[in-house]
Amino acid sequence: MIKELFQKEEFKRTVITAPRKYGKSTNLTMLKYFLEIQVNLLGKPLTKANAEKPITDTTNYQIFEGLKISKEAVMKDHFGKYPVLYANFKVERLIKTYTCVIEVCKEVIHKAFQSHRYLQISSKLDIKEKRICKLWCDDECYKMIRNINEICIGFRSLCKCLTKHFNKPCFVLIDEPDFLPIVSITQPLLEDYKRISFFISQCLLFLTNEEFVDRAFVTGKSGYAIRGILPSCIEIQPFSEFHEFTDYYGLTTNELNCLFKKQEFNAVTVTIDEVKAYFGSYNKIDQLSKMKKKIYCIWSVLNVLKCKRLDNFWRDFGTIFCSFSNPTIKDSMQQLLSNKPNMALVYNKTKPKTYPVTPKIIAASGIPNDKQLDYFFNFLLDIGYLTYDSPVVRVSDSHKDNNTKCCIVVKIPNEEVRQDIKKKISLLS
Repeated sequence: MIKELFQKEEFKRTVITAPRKYGKSTNLTMLKYFLEIQVNLLGKPLTKANAEKPITDTTNYQIFEGLKISKEAVMKDHFGKYPVLYANFKVERLIKTYTCVIEVCKEVIHKAFQSHRYLQISSKLDIKEKRICKLWCDDECYKMIRNINEICIGFRSLCKCLTKHFNKPCFVLIDEPDFLPIVSITQPLLEDYKRISFFISQCLLFLTNEEFVDRAFVTGKSGYAIRGILPSCIEIQPFSEFHEFTDYYGLTTNELNCLFKKQEFNAVTVTIDEVKAYFGSYNKIDQLSKMKKKIYCIWSVLNVLKCKRLDNFWRDFGTIFCSFSNPTIKDSMQQLLSNKPNMALVYNKTKPKTYPVTPKIIAASGIPNDKQLDYFFNFLLDIGYLTYDSPVVRVSDSHKDNNTKCCIVVKIPNEEVRQDIKKKISLLS
């Protein structure tokens, strides 16, 4: 994955979407350890190697030493060479109001600054810049920031300070910036969806700044939400589609076969054929070659190893599943459960929107309109409850939002998801 990241110029600003438990946070953490300049408490690099030499004398190097990547040119050129801004928007907190969203964003910025406490005493920053770093690093002071504009430029300020300290622009890693828009898809917050998405988009506007941001790699879950908060320079790689990073989010068939040959699986009575039959696969279809690649849920497979049995280990949650109580949606899901083909319109998820659009929530009664059905099926594709069953067929757009629409046959990917859908429908009946 690291090698692919530096192979093409268009990957300088990239977003990957994938369901929960598919390796998003793990991959970002790996990238952080690979890329970051390790420093002491004063912000001085720990390595004794100069900028032109490969770094082999840090604790992060020990993580990658002996691995295949350590023999690649990318190790010499990029390992330990970047100031890294890392931010994770996912929080274990109940979000009830727009004010809660602002407070969460402040906390995320605060934690990003705390990873670089040495900036408070950096000789390369002026008094004002050091004051800003102290404000955001302090556990109490940052909570007193009320000016929205000051919050929106928080990440930009950190990138600017890191760039000045290291005399090199940052590599930005952001995990789940769509978390807050997704949790706002509830009745109390739905009216604020646009305001929440716009606020987060302003916080992320710094990603367009080439002076302070050399590269950016972002991961999220919902293509719909991501498109409403990211700048247009970001290239989105959706989970449901075939792309260069497909192999790194979930397990490929080859990886699954290799995993079952390991000694750790000797004590597992469940066979690989049983795992493939129960946990199935997500189909990624290359639209040019029509080649189909199968991806399995890494969380479920690892839990078979841990628990030594087949079971329903993976599921998702959220208000989207309340739509299962709608008779039209329930009928569509029952058809999918019966393995009947279901056609869905898929929007172009690779390009961000110029403005956020409030999701079209489906009520418990009534007949959903086309936009509501579009949103519903696309969200199920994003979170792993559906997968493609045929190549995409492009169709003319019947809506006014100028999105490229594609017609696709969808299906439930495996028995594990099938059982979870049955359970959710049963609970709502």
